[in-house]
Amino acid sequence: MEIEKVIFYPLRRILRKLRQPETRLLFVLGLIFLLMIVVFALMLSTYEKDMTFSDGLWTAYITLTTIGYGDISAATPEGRWTTVVTSMLGIGCFGVLTGIILERAMQRRMKKMKGEGNYTGNGHLIIVNVPSYGEITELLKELDHSPDFKDIPRVIVAAHLPNRDKELPEFLVRKIDAFIMGLPSASETLQRVNASQAKACVLTSCAADPAMDDTNTLTAGLIERNWPQVVTVMTCSRAETLNNLNTFGIDGGISTTDLQMGLLVQELEDPGLYQVYRELSSNAGGNQIYISYSAVGSWEGDYQEFNIGSLKIAAIQLKLPVEVLGLQSIGGQLRLNPENDLILTSTDHIIYMSRKRFDWLKNSGQILQQIFIGA
Repeated sequence: MEIEKVIFYPLRRILRKLRQPETRLLFVLGLIFLLMIVVFALMLSTYEKDMTFSDGLWTAYITLTTIGYGDISAATPEGRWTTVVTSMLGIGCFGVLTGIILERAMQRRMKKMKGEGNYTGNGHLIIVNVPSYGEITELLKELDHSPDFKDIPRVIVAAHLPNRDKELPEFLVRKIDAFIMGLPSASETLQRVNASQAKACVLTSCAADPAMDDTNTLTAGLIERNWPQVVTVMTCSRAETLNNLNTFGIDGGISTTDLQMGLLVQELEDPGLYQVYRELSSNAGGNQIYISYSAVGSWEGDYQEFNIGSLKIAAIQLKLPVEVLGLQSIGGQLRLNPENDLILTSTDHIIYMSRKRFDWLKNSGQILQQIFIGA
C-alpha cells in the first residue's frame, strides 16, 4: 500500500496530466525545441570549421531563445542561413508557448470569477453567501486585522450574487483565494469547497431574505455533523434562529436584528455609545473583548479556589494589559461584572478587555502566586 502511494499514485497523476490537450501540446513543443537545438547544433558544427558540437549547442540555444549574445556566430553562408531559420522557429515556438500560458491564465481567472472551479487547499476559511458587496468587503477588512484569521486562505461560496451578477467583481476576486458558485447546503458544493479540510466557516445572512437563515442552519449543521472540527459561526436575520443553533451543534451565532435594535436604544439613552461599541467590536485597532482559550482549571500549579475580585487585584498589581469583565461558565453561560466574591470554578473562562489576546495559561504562574500572596 505504501509503495503504491509513493510510486504508482504520482505516476497516475502524471499520466492524467499528459492526457490533457494543453499538457500534450506543451510536451510536444518541448520535444521539438530540444530536437531543433540538436539538429541545428549538428549543422552549425558541420559548416563552421572552428565550431565544436558543444559550441553549436550553445549557439543554437541562444538563437532559438532569441537571446543572441553574439559571443559565437556563424561565418559561412550555410551557417548564417541555419541561424536565420533557427531564430524564426524560436520566435514561433515561444509565441505559441506565450499564447498558451496567457490563455490558461485567462481561463483560470474567468473560472474563478464565475465560481466554476473547485478548491483543493486546506486550513481555509469558508465564507457562505454574499448578501452585499459592501458587507463582504467589511468582513474581509475585519479578517485582515484578526490575529487568528488574517493569514489563512478565504473561499467564498454562494448560490447567487447581488444584482443577479454572473461573476464576482474583480476587486473581490483579488482579496480571496477561490469562489464557488453553488447551493451551500448541497453535498456537492461542500465537496467542491473542500469543507472537510477547512478551519472555520462563517455564514452571513440577509434581512431581505429571511429564508437564508434556514439554509445557513442546514449548511452549518451538515458541516458540524460531518466535520465537527470545523468552527461554524453564523449571523441570523431572525432572532428565533439563535435558539436552534445548539440543536445542530453550531459553534456560535449573532442576531443582527437584536444587536441593531438594542444598540439603537442604547445610543438613544447615551449618545456616543456607538463609538465605544465600534472600537470593541472591530479588529482594526483599539481594545477588543476576548474570552480566554484556557479554562481556570488548566492554569499552572495545583488548582486552588479563588474569587474573581482577587483575580482583578492581581492583574492590577502585576500591571497586566487586561481588564477583567467577567467569566464564561460551562455551557457558554456568561456572567458579566459579577460580585467580586464569586468563586471561579475549574471550567470557567475569563472574559476580558485588551488591545490584543492575552495568554492566561503562560502567565498563570505569576497570577496565582500574586493571588495567594495577597490572600
